Amino acid sequence: MTMKKKKDKIPHLFGKVMVVWCVLCGTAFSFLALRILSRTGNDPSALLGIILAFFGGELALMFGRDALSGKSKGDDSDES
Repeated sequence: MTMKKKKDKIPHLFGKVMVVWCVLCGTAFSFLALRILSRTGNDPSALLGIILAFFGGELALMFGRDALSGKSKGDDSDES
């Protein structure tokens, strides 16, 4: 099976990968911020806030693009 066929079988692959990427990076940077705090005693909350705001902004832009695109999803509609 070719890569194109595999990719076509998973709907919204890019969005799913981006969400997982943002969550993993946020988790890793939170761990590093806690490590900085435990080793040096300095408060890394400003650094962590900026990093998490960047990844949260990425997710918000993806959500906003999908929400404001105006396309209705036929499978998800609950019209009876």
